[in-house]
Amino acid sequence: MNLDGKGIEYGPLHAALLRKPHYDVCYVDYADRASLAKHYANDPNVDVSLIPEIDIVTGGKLISEFLPKESVDYIVASHVMEHVPDLLGWLESNLYVLKPGGRIAIAFPDKRYCFDLRRKSSMISDLVAAYIEKRTKPSFQQICDHFWNVSKANPVDCWNGATTPKNAEYMVERNRIVAVLSDEKMRNEYIDAHCWVFEDEEFIECTNSIDDIFKMGFRVVDFQKTQRNTLEFYVSLEKCR
Repeated sequence: MNLDGKGIEYGPLHAALLRKPHYDVCYVDYADRASLAKHYANDPNVDVSLIPEIDIVTGGKLISEFLPKESVDYIVASHVMEHVPDLLGWLESNLYVLKPGGRIAIAFPDKRYCFDLRRKSSMISDLVAAYIEKRTKPSFQQICDHFWNVSKANPVDCWNGATTPKNAEYMVERNRIVAVLSDEKMRNEYIDAHCWVFEDEEFIECTNSIDDIFKMGFRVVDFQKTQRNTLEFYVSLEKCR
């Protein structure tokens, strides 16, 4: 990645990869800093004091509604794509604001080694449905799938076989799950969820299918599979000149 120009970092939360003023970077998230701090206030894994001000608050909208065509040199998205309501629209929109030859660096959780391990992998038809709907927030089906199946898991236990899709403990107790989902349905706000679920090779296969079908004009220039005892894989996409 050439980080000399103007860039975007999605969802920096408390651990921004590119810090100002060392990089000319714009922080993008679905909510503003105050909302994020409130949401993660009781999460021991998040130091809310380190959450930066969010430059562009999307509320689920696409980045092309906020930035002009070919206005950024690079895009960094660590554990972001799985959250976006419309993955194809998100990718198309980011390619729109990216300069030719610019790159999108992606870190994505491998479903086999994180709390998604019980969930079925997303299909290209699921992505197309969200794209045609122009979805700006997770569908209730995506929310249900997320909260119903999210399970306790860490990558080391998943890799060594101690935790499997059959024995992983649900995060939401079965005697509470319907009530929890009913409550989520009644909330008139953006509900964050993992909308998309893939293994590493599945993601690359899906990405190649997207380019074949939609001709968005990008190529995969780097792919690093999920390494043992970790939970994420890495992909870099380059916008064709």
